[in-house]
Amino acid sequence: MRRDRNLKKPVFWTLLLTFGLWTITAPGQSDSELPLNSTDTTAISSDAPDASPQKATITADKQEENNPTFMETVDQMAGTAVEHIASILFLRVGSSEQESIQYKDVDYFYRNTEDSGTDFTALQDKELQLSQNDIQAGIKAGIYNERAIATGTLQSEGAAPLRVEFVSRTIKEATYIKDANGTFRAQEPMLSKLSKDDTLSDDEITAALAENFLVLSDEGEHVHIGNAGGMPIVVLWLACGAVFFTIYMRGVNIWGFKHAIEVVRGKYDNPEEEGEVTHMQALASALSATVGLGNIAGVTIAMTMGGPGAFFWMMMCGFFGMTSKFVECTLGQKYRRIKDDGSVLGGPMAYLPAGLSELSGGPLGFFAKPLGVILGVLFTFMCIMGSFGGGNMFQSNQAGSQLLTIVQEDDRVELASLSEQIKVANEANDSERVLELDGQREALKKEMTVFADKFSMGFGLVMAALVAVVIIGGIKSIGKVAEKIVPAMCLIYVLACLYVILAHVGEIPSLIGMIFTEAFNPQAFGGGLVGVLVIGVQRAAFSNEAGVGSAAIVHSAAKTEEPIREGTVALLEPFIDTIVVCSMTALVILITGAWNNADWIVEQGLAGTQLTSEAFESVLPWFPYILTLAVVLFAFSTMISWSYYGERCWESLFGGSFLSVYTYKAIFIMAVFVGAIIPLGAVLDFSDMMILCMAFPNVLGLIFLSPKVRRDLLDYWHRYKSGKFTTYK
Repeated sequence: MRRDRNLKKPVFWTLLLTFGLWTITAPGQSDSELPLNSTDTTAISSDAPDASPQKATITADKQEENNPTFMETVDQMAGTAVEHIASILFLRVGSSEQESIQYKDVDYFYRNTEDSGTDFTALQDKELQLSQNDIQAGIKAGIYNERAIATGTLQSEGAAPLRVEFVSRTIKEATYIKDANGTFRAQEPMLSKLSKDDTLSDDEITAALAENFLVLSDEGEHVHIGNAGGMPIVVLWLACGAVFFTIYMRGVNIWGFKHAIEVVRGKYDNPEEEGEVTHMQALASALSATVGLGNIAGVTIAMTMGGPGAFFWMMMCGFFGMTSKFVECTLGQKYRRIKDDGSVLGGPMAYLPAGLSELSGGPLGFFAKPLGVILGVLFTFMCIMGSFGGGNMFQSNQAGSQLLTIVQEDDRVELASLSEQIKVANEANDSERVLELDGQREALKKEMTVFADKFSMGFGLVMAALVAVVIIGGIKSIGKVAEKIVPAMCLIYVLACLYVILAHVGEIPSLIGMIFTEAFNPQAFGGGLVGVLVIGVQRAAFSNEAGVGSAAIVHSAAKTEEPIREGTVALLEPFIDTIVVCSMTALVILITGAWNNADWIVEQGLAGTQLTSEAFESVLPWFPYILTLAVVLFAFSTMISWSYYGERCWESLFGGSFLSVYTYKAIFIMAVFVGAIIPLGAVLDFSDMMILCMAFPNVLGLIFLSPKVRRDLLDYWHRYKSGKFTTYK
């Protein structure tokens, strides 16, 4: 065992160096051609027809590149890493070729840079003029952003280049996808459906191409060739693993369910057994890391993208995921290491190297031991990175933002009122009133920004202090807090859901029928049966983390000498997370019609948590306060659980000395504060990627070690049925 632990550090630094070099040397995305829209005119290159037969081109000046700050450099590197990791994680297996056309009709208005006081002239029609006041009114109305005017060069055939200022305005932008009949149909903004009416014939495509309304590919072709359908490899990996484990373990998630309830109730709790927390505390701690924004926003995203049928596949993923949790948490117990002070070190970073090293005499032979070390170190590195971002800074940021929204509710109402008054004054051409109201609005926005900065700093300090109080006490302290918070927050949220559901109880049978009907309907929303299945499985995998391996870390600390017993406790997690809590959200979304409400989704641009909040608020006007409380509690409980996950992984790499452990805790507490005040962009995306990446080494190891779990399960169940276990309650 000593040799294995010594191998971890060189493997870790080798992997880290390799990953760092790959990130730095990987080619970034070219910025030579950026997408054009009404609110982005920083880089434009377009051909547009003039009033004359000649063609004219406006090319925008490239923005001057300032020396990036340290954080900007880190964010850029993280962004590069995210692009390349995503290309692997979300590589779609079973995808098919798809032809599409990008339609973009843009009006350009320009003037000579030397004539700054004149109006802008339309490039397409010289009779159309746009004044400075028109542009300012467009900015206030949201047609243009505050940097609407850009500079560039106008190039006409047979004429010298002209330095100009210009404004662009998008008239129509749409994606047309070729259907089975060979017709290009517009993709609707909801549910990935294709329009029945908005199509492009061959003649219309030819005309649009001649008028420069089609976006060309890098090869100069107006028809873009891409891939559609299929399943992301990370989702396929998790889903196939879950199905395999369920079959191989003979459906323990069904016949072991009753026993799991008995264990959680404390029937077999022996206070003399080694460990740090009770079965209930271990379950609550693990749930606190998974029950959260995914249950609020994830279900809504799945149903707006894939329709009601997507939720059925979410439930199926939760059902099979119960066995993934059972296997990984059983192994977490089986290979845990209890230190002299009674604390426990267990999880994938323990069972991957230790378990696989025992398979040296099997098919893997000599490679079993080094493979176990490599998989264990990979998991450890990814878990540490994930604990700082997705398990910490993201949670702090979301909780602070949601609470700020409630605190500034009156200001937001006043801001919306001023914007509406400005719009009315613009329509009435009352420029004096517009300037007066605009001054009031800008003053209010500045006041809100100053308050938001102070609020975020105060919230970050308070949240960091609360997290510090809990995590300094270790898993025992975390378990006690989670044991109280998780049931409370689940109860609050479920009661709010039940209020809506019971008020519309007569609709429930038909809505449940719709879920099952659309799940197996080949013409279902979201691109057919396969599309609906993929969306549902993907959202469930992100929500319950079955197969990711994180839960095994906390379950390894449970007081028991029977690994299988703790494994049965763990199978309750996906059931509670996905089948119970997510079902509540799904029914509310269906009852309120939020899943296909065009006004909310298309016109107002609501999605995820915002759409869920709007759905609840339409029935419960006070729900935003409940949602805020839930988000803050979810975020806090997630942070304290992920602090333990990261700490155990940190200790497995850098040792369990006082200095080592408290160095990690100090960094984690600091990250809580930083997450509340600084938007880190790609850094957080990178951290989320790390959490998903944990599934690859973990599930691979679980497959190799599953025969051990099955043998232990059959032995345990024989003893259980024979009544050989002592009960205490």
